[in-house]
Amino acid sequence: MKVGHKVVAGLLAGVASGGLHAQQTSGKAAASPPPIQVPAPPSRTDTPTDMPLPPKDAAPRMEFRGVDGKPLPPEIQRRLEEQFRRNPALLKRASGAAGVGADTSDIVVTGQTPRGAVVGDLPPERTFSPLDIRAYGADNIGALLEAIGPQVASNRGRGDGGPVTLLNGRRVSDFSEIARIPTEAIERMEVFPEELALKYGYRADQKVVNVVTYERFTSRVGQVGYFAPTDGAGDTGVGNIDYLRLRADTRIGLGATYNRTASLLESDRDVRQFSGSPELGRFRTLLPKSEQASINGLVSGHVLGDVSATLNARFEVTGSESLLGLGEDGPLRRDSNRRVRHLGTTLGGRQGRWLWTFTGNYDHTLTKVLTDRVDETGERDLARSTDRLVNADLLLTGPIMELPAGPLSASVRAGVDARDFDGRSQRGGLASRSTLSRDRAAAQVSVDLPILGRTDRGASPIGKLSANMNLAVEQLSDAGSLRTFGYGLAWSPVEAVGFIASVTDEQGAPTLEQLGAPLLVTPNVRTFDIGRGEVVDVTRVSGGNAALRSDDRHVVRLGLNVHPLARTDLTLSLDYVATRIDDPIAAFPIVTPQIEMAFPDRFSRDDQGRLQRIDARPLNFAEARQHQVRWGINFTRPLGPVPPGLQNIRTRVFASEAEARRALPGAVFTKAEPGSAMAKSAANMTSRVFVSLYHNWYLEDAITLRGGLPALDLLNGGAVNFGGGRRRHEVEFQAGAFKRGLGARVTATWRSGTEIRGAGDDLHFAGLATVNLNVFANLADRFGGSAVPGWVKGMRATLGVTNLFNIRPRVRDRTGTTPLSYQPAYLDPLGRTLSFNLRKVF
Repeated sequence: MKVGHKVVAGLLAGVASGGLHAQQTSGKAAASPPPIQVPAPPSRTDTPTDMPLPPKDAAPRMEFRGVDGKPLPPEIQRRLEEQFRRNPALLKRASGAAGVGADTSDIVVTGQTPRGAVVGDLPPERTFSPLDIRAYGADNIGALLEAIGPQVASNRGRGDGGPVTLLNGRRVSDFSEIARIPTEAIERMEVFPEELALKYGYRADQKVVNVVTYERFTSRVGQVGYFAPTDGAGDTGVGNIDYLRLRADTRIGLGATYNRTASLLESDRDVRQFSGSPELGRFRTLLPKSEQASINGLVSGHVLGDVSATLNARFEVTGSESLLGLGEDGPLRRDSNRRVRHLGTTLGGRQGRWLWTFTGNYDHTLTKVLTDRVDETGERDLARSTDRLVNADLLLTGPIMELPAGPLSASVRAGVDARDFDGRSQRGGLASRSTLSRDRAAAQVSVDLPILGRTDRGASPIGKLSANMNLAVEQLSDAGSLRTFGYGLAWSPVEAVGFIASVTDEQGAPTLEQLGAPLLVTPNVRTFDIGRGEVVDVTRVSGGNAALRSDDRHVVRLGLNVHPLARTDLTLSLDYVATRIDDPIAAFPIVTPQIEMAFPDRFSRDDQGRLQRIDARPLNFAEARQHQVRWGINFTRPLGPVPPGLQNIRTRVFASEAEARRALPGAVFTKAEPGSAMAKSAANMTSRVFVSLYHNWYLEDAITLRGGLPALDLLNGGAVNFGGGRRRHEVEFQAGAFKRGLGARVTATWRSGTEIRGAGDDLHFAGLATVNLNVFANLADRFGGSAVPGWVKGMRATLGVTNLFNIRPRVRDRTGTTPLSYQPAYLDPLGRTLSFNLRKVF
């Protein structure tokens, strides 16, 4: 007789423990809910274990095995056997629950699709366990994604957004819905390739991050932080409070944030001024004084049968004040205010074998900018904009029919948007207004066709092979029809190797802000005129450009992801992306002879040829081409030897045994004596060391400004932005370690040098390397014991140093001099910054 059953026991050593699969040769098994730190068994397991029955008069022999099927170390075996023999009722309860009779001769350990799994069978590129996440010292999901930024970055998108985020395998209405969930609530986090985004109705130009939370979790979090540059001025204070309660699909969350930043003047960094005007630095800000406050709330649960619903709301207010130099009547000030209101909802359920998700959002953003005029009138220019958006999306995902290699599945999304943008400006006695609206209807279909895979006749000799085809159509009231078409192949010759090839053709319309933002005039903008080799203060005009055209993007991607060692968390990735864009939309570039030749009407000069005014509204280039290779290595393992069977288990960490017993009633615990082999093994098991390395290598990056003009090679002297041309190499490195409550993480980035070549002068940008350091301590874990004070429990202190060696960008002209507008303080105003953060989970 064979019975599918999961058997788990726990070890408790302070707050460290391991989860086990337990077996006994008589066929009776002990079962318990997982305790302090519990393994999640493999998601798909089918491991029969045939064991002969002992003589009827013999005492049953127990054997405890790890998730790899190997016996656990003798000390752990002995302690667990003692636990179960002292309490025989556990054996009877487990046997009754499993329906195991006395004549049972073997046990089969089986698994099922894990809770919160994504749609389809595309494997994740990376999976983070609770212990992996704990080692980063991040406070919430937003901070965690920032910490692992290179691992979730995509080189296929438009560069204006982060990854697609899912919660428990389902879409969310907005990232702010989950950004403040504390990392302690995460059971696992998975990073998927861009192709998974198609199954959720998105374009295949962003990585997908699936966050799976525990079914039961409650936390109250208070946090204060302080950030201060070592060079002085520009310091920031932050305060947060959050509440979260999870009960399966029921979720309640509340949060509030306040931060305040002091202004940073040019005089605070000894910025050189024009000769004869050394005092100007006291009237020009490098960074404005700012203040921000926000509150958010969320509630979710079941409303109709198995239909789950989520409602979230957020309100945010931001204000800033900056100085723009001296006018006829004293300092010129600019005051900016912004108010954001957001309301979002998500509904989800199942109809037969199909899953459906509805998302809806309402967003309202009001921005107001007042700027002093240069003349003596004492009046202020006004720029005001109101942006309103209402959208609704419905996504259906499910199988169409069964094929020999698996189900033919599809994702169908339909959505509508209504957006209004109202921009007003008033300069002197002249007033202007632009009122734009955009109604959008969109539909997208993505079909996944399994070609080869495991069938009743066995596995394919060349592994798994599947194809995808997707089509999206948008109808915009102001830009006509846009389409996106893509196709690709996914091949996995063996489980540890995945290869993806895809092609995408996509059209994209300019945003309403790019089309109709109100006119904003900024005086005294320090600008380097490379054609004349001089620095001048000019008037810069920004706003919308109603003549912008939609772009057309063609992307080819080849991706490889490899897990070379079966029992080691080591991942190798390689991506090649070729992109061509017709009519790319861009912010206005810098002043170079090539750009002025292509757009002469954007520049105004006096009789002596000195630059006075720039029209910096966005524009279309003719064409852009880019070829890029990105490769990466990620490695994670416990910091110290771990007994066989415990290396890759999934665990949950509680602040105390009492909390674990409340969350997991009926669990079996065994305590390890301090200093024992079991205690050391548990400490090693809950520790982590991790290393991550990514390298971006640009093979080609060229822009044709206008038809008929030669291409601008951004890798060889061409440039379209203030930071110079494209840096051919970019390297991102991260390493960290965590053990017994102490953690450290170092992040280093390096970018190769670049240059701008002009008729009058050349600018050389040196290579730049920066290092950031974070150290943190979970105070109760490190310094507490059985009698740790209550105020220490759940408290973490973090000390960070950004730009550890205070290295700023260096720019030189042909003579080795740094132009005024390229002084290091302009390129990196803050420099080295110290931060201290104190966080308490109640």
